[in-house]
Formats: sequence, structure tokens, C-alpha cells
Amino acid sequence: MKKIITLWLIIISSSLSGQTNYYPFGFEQEQTISVLDSQNNPVQDPWMGGINSIKFSSIDINNDGFKDLLGFEKHGNRIVPLIWNNTLHVYQYAPQYMHLFPKLHDWVILKDYDFDGKEDIFTYGLASIEVYRQTSSNPLQFSLVTDQLQSFYYNGNVNIFTSPDDYIAIEDFDQDGDLDILNFWILGKFVHLQKNISMELFGNPDSLIYVLGDECWGAFSEGADNNTITLFSHCQTKEWDPLNEPTRHIGSSLQAFKFGQDTLFNLLVGDVDYPELIYLKNGGTKDSALMVSQTTLFPNNIDPIQLYSMPAISYEDLDHDGIKEIIASPSDPSLLKSEDHNSVWVYKYNTQNQQFELQTKSFIQSQTIDVGSGAYPILYDWNQDGLQDLFVANYGSYDSSQYVNGVLQSYYSSSISYFQNVGTLNNPTFKLITNDFGNLKSRKYIALYPTFADFDQNGTTDMLCGKHDGKLILFYNNNLTGLLPEFGDSVPNFQNITVSNFSTPQLFDIDQDGDLDLMIGNRRGQIAYYQNSDNNFTFQLITGTLGEVDVRDISNSYFGYSVPQFFRINNTTYLFCASEQGEVFVYKNIDGNLNGVFTRDYSLVKTLQNSPYLIDEGIRCGVAAADVNNDQLIDLIVGNWAGGVTYFKGSAPIQVSVKENVNKIIIYPNPAHDQFVIQFQNGDPFTGTIYSVMGQFIKIIEGSGSETTIYCNDLTNGIYILHIEINGEIITKKLLIERQIW
Repeated sequence: MKKIITLWLIIISSSLSGQTNYYPFGFEQEQTISVLDSQNNPVQDPWMGGINSIKFSSIDINNDGFKDLLGFEKHGNRIVPLIWNNTLHVYQYAPQYMHLFPKLHDWVILKDYDFDGKEDIFTYGLASIEVYRQTSSNPLQFSLVTDQLQSFYYNGNVNIFTSPDDYIAIEDFDQDGDLDILNFWILGKFVHLQKNISMELFGNPDSLIYVLGDECWGAFSEGADNNTITLFSHCQTKEWDPLNEPTRHIGSSLQAFKFGQDTLFNLLVGDVDYPELIYLKNGGTKDSALMVSQTTLFPNNIDPIQLYSMPAISYEDLDHDGIKEIIASPSDPSLLKSEDHNSVWVYKYNTQNQQFELQTKSFIQSQTIDVGSGAYPILYDWNQDGLQDLFVANYGSYDSSQYVNGVLQSYYSSSISYFQNVGTLNNPTFKLITNDFGNLKSRKYIALYPTFADFDQNGTTDMLCGKHDGKLILFYNNNLTGLLPEFGDSVPNFQNITVSNFSTPQLFDIDQDGDLDLMIGNRRGQIAYYQNSDNNFTFQLITGTLGEVDVRDISNSYFGYSVPQFFRINNTTYLFCASEQGEVFVYKNIDGNLNGVFTRDYSLVKTLQNSPYLIDEGIRCGVAAADVNNDQLIDLIVGNWAGGVTYFKGSAPIQVSVKENVNKIIIYPNPAHDQFVIQFQNGDPFTGTIYSVMGQFIKIIEGSGSETTIYCNDLTNGIYILHIEINGEIITKKLLIERQIW
């Protein structure tokens, strides 16, 4: 089944003349290029992007009556919509629904708090909880309820604290018909119950009014510097002073659930730096929880969860048989502590022996391209058959963990996956040949990033790699006949070239003199330019700041992690440059200007000020650009930190005529936050439609009178197109939604 998101790569002029400007590229996010595993089996969703740290929630995304899955990938804040195919009984990646969800970050839990049958969104706000209510069914729409959920604490209302690293628990703990919340208080150690009093006040659950119901729910405490649980804690005594709570290290996951004959909610606690979950058995009452026993052998004694680090639980009915499964995945906030290949464990409940049994350690993950942590695609015709092959390098994939002086250290080693193009010139198919190209994983490098050429002129292709220390390493290929290389001794510090850490080299004839020059991205976010001075791969440094490219987002980081991809189309050179924050920037004005400043034309990703594009695949991204299907258009493959890649097929820019008639209609404020006003010269009734720039229907609007207020707090940040019909005339306007995202 073809799944497409069309990205309209245009900029709509903000002038009132109606003039429209176009960029030379267009892309469609597609799933249609086939990928085969090493045994020639089709990979179901190869272009989904990777999975490292994911939490699932059930929701009917496409309004077909079957619960689908919304995955939230913590390492990059990626939304992963998975639609349930009730005929095939599988989940299928459906990126066309991503735009229906607001911009979410850090953690996401879906719960139907008003019990209307539609799941609402609880997510991280500013040191608190942000809530969106699902306000319609087809298509999905969400309205912001609050960006800081409050509770009455002692003497007044305060924000319900949660850190970006915690997972809270949301259930009806006192069984009175509305949803309560468990959270660790700001100083940690004890779990607080935030009791919802909606039922007491109004007799229905559709409000979120909380009071502190229990300062030490379950009567247990967590260790200040480890994951030790103390039952029957002193926090229940009169001597306990909540203002003197001992501190703890930040990061815990909570999941409450009951199964079998349970009438009370038990609790699972995960903790940063630890691989196990601690299961606490509730032996109290619905109004006074009391944890009476604990075990780390959950959910069974044979295959308990041991998953570095800080496993978090989803509890959902994955196979639609009426019985929920346990899904475990790491939620450690660190990018460098977690299992990344086998990081989605599923346990199914066996009704005969009344035990949860391990089914898989790579749910969904095994049906995607997933290379571990950090995916950096490179397109290169390795076997010289005229077809672009795909290489996916990584920062590394998880090897092992140990505690050094009580602190968790996890170890990774880098490798390169090679997918041979076994299709045709017009219809590529990528087949996995090896996930360890050149058998380099055992050498324990970090952040290998390859570029290719025949350096020793012996008829074989050699490989030059950047790595985490900013140096380059050259691997000579000694295999004159085989498909795969044989790398012998390497040149570990190639020509003494060193840039800032995390070098990402590209060989490209940028000065158009007939030989390959060397451009190198780095952690600073800049690009160094080494000219090939003698047509024999002797490189001379020209500048460390080519084109004054700098892809840092200084509001978030000192680093940029630039990954350059120069390419030439229609005799014009362009640069796509990936970055730490997930943006892919486009630069032009390169030819004849190597000593000048390149023009940063726009971002393919999420810079609201100058781009409507939504190629947003997560942090520390990489990008490969080439015409892989011989249609004379540039295609993109974008990688992300979670270890996966996404394919964007090149397409012609779509022409959109925007008729700006300020005398007929005015929209203000624009940019808008939660509402905007449509103002007419007269009071004629009108109907209108809001579309995303991807051409997807968002919602119908209507009104009459000289001014009509339209509420838009259900729209995520970005650029939208309004088609307004009045007296048979259609007027098209641009609308920018821009609200601060913390």
C-alpha cells in the first residue's frame, strides 16, 4: 500500500501583490521503495525511522473503529503513528497522520480523562503536565487544555511537578470515576497522589481539578542515590517533614496496572541507570494504598525485564484479542546509556498458566531499517553497476554496560550497514548485504562516517571515514574481485587532517576542476574545505569555515553536528546540511563563491520564520541526496539518532496561487497563537477550509459578519493554507501558527 506525504516546497510571499516564489526542489515522503533483508524477505516498514526509547498508547487514529498505536520516540521527540490493519493483523507505519498531533516532547501518555471514548494527551509542559483534549473524531483534532496542570498543595495551587525524564502514572486510583495522577515530588523519594475531585464537585469526570491526596502513596520510599525501595516507609509517621525530603537522582518511570483478580492498582518503578523494574504489590485499600511486597523478577522469573536503562512500560492490547500486552522500552534521558537494537520487549499473557511470557525483544523494530544509535545515510554506487547503493553508518550500537564507581557506563561500537541496489534504474530495491561492512565493528571505533574513492588507483574502491575524535581514517580495499571489501591495515590519521570532534567527510568536486575535493562537517556545526591540490588525493586546507556555514541552534546547544551533502543539479551546486537539532538546511550561491558566504536559503525542517516544510526526523540527523530512481529529480534519505532512515522521493514543486486581496479579507493576528480573526468588508456568510502545506485537510471553518473569531489551539505550529469561499469566490490566504514550545 502506498503511503505518501506531499511536501509543497514553496514559499508564499508575504507581500500583498499575490506574487508566489518557488524553490527548485520538491519531495514526497514515501514507503514505496522496497527493502529486503539478507534472506530476501521484504522489510515491512523500512523507512519508518529508528526506535531506541519508545512508549506506546492506543488511539483510533484513522477513525475506522480499531485502536491503532501512537508511538512516542523519546530520543528525538518523534511521533510514530501505527495503523492497525485488521485484515493482515499487523501495524503499518502511517506518517500521513503525524500532522494531526500537536508538537510533543520528552514524554507522552494518552488517557481518556473525560471518558468520552476518545483518548486525550498528557505530555511534558514546563516542569509540569500539559494536557490536550481530543475534540473531534474525523480527522483527529486536539485542543490545549492547560500547559501547566495544577493541584492544591497545603496552602494553594501549584503546578503538578514532573521532570522531562520521568514517566508519571495516570489511573483512577481511588475508583471514583475520574483520573488521578501519581508523580514524584520535586525533591523525589516519595510518590504523591494527585486526587482528581471532578466527580465530587460536578458529578462527571470532564474536569482536571486536583488536590494533594496522599504525600506518600503506597507508604514506600525510593533510595536517594539508587533504586532501592523501602516498604512501610517512615514518611507515614508524624515526624516526617515534606519540606525536608531527601533528594534523589532524577529519572523514574511509573506504571500502574492491575491484572487477573487484582482489584487495586499495583505499581512498577523503573529508575535511571538501572535495567530492572521493581514490582510493588498493593495490599491496601482503594483509599489508602499500601505496598506490601516487591520483586525485580517482573513479569516472570524466567525472562524478567533487564533492559538498560530505566525501562518504561506500556500496557496495551496489541493484537486486539481483549487481553493487554506488556511493552517495555528504555526511557533513560541519556543518549548513550540504552540498548538500541533490541529495545522493545513484548510480553503476552498466557491465560492457561496465568503468566506473562516474552514474545519478542524487537517489536516493530525488526521490520524497519534500524542500525542502533545515530543513522547517517550515504548513497554511492559501490559495485559500479549504475545504481545508487545505500550505506547507513551509525554513531554505534549498544554492546554492554557496567557500573564504574557506582555510575552506569554503556559501551557502543560503530559499524556500517550496506544495502545493495538490486532493483532497476527506475525502480530501486535495496537489499541488506551486511550490517558490518568491512568487519569494522570489532575494532571499536565510534561514529564512523564514510566517503568513497580509489585512493591507491588499483581499481578498487577504498573508504575514508570520519570519527568521533575529528580525525580521518583511510581503509584500503584489498579485495580486487569480491562484492565486499577486505580492509587490511588502515591509515589512522589520514594526512594529519583534524577538525572539531565528529568529522563527517564528503568527497565532491566543489571547485569543478576535475578531481575530488574534501569537505568535512564537525561538531561545531561548520564545514572545513580541503582542496585536492594535485589530482592525487593530496589535500590542502583552504578554510575551516567554508561558506560561513554554521548550523548551530545556539538557543539549545553550543554544538551543530554538521553533516554536509553537496550535490549538483542543472549545473548548479547546492548544499543540504543536516544538524544536531534535526534541521536540514539548504544553501545556494556556492559556484564561484568558495571564498564568500553561501546563502542559507531555507530549512527543510521546522524553522517557522522561513519554512513551511515538515521534514522533521529527529535529532542528530544525517542526509543523503541523489537521484535514486532516474527521474532527474533529487531524492533524500534522512537518518536520525534513533537509528532509522526515512525516504523522501523527489518531485516537481507544486504551484500554488495565493490571492491576497486585503480590501476583501484580512486575517489577524498572523502569526496566530490560539485564535485569529477573519475580517470582511461586509457581513456575508462564508465557509472555509484549512489545509496543511502538505495538502492535507485539517478542518472546516465558517462564519458571518464583519469579523469572525476562529479558534486554532488545536493546530500545531507551522504554516497553513486557508481556502475561503464567499459569494462563489475562493480566496486563498496564508496562516502562520506560532506559539512558544518549551
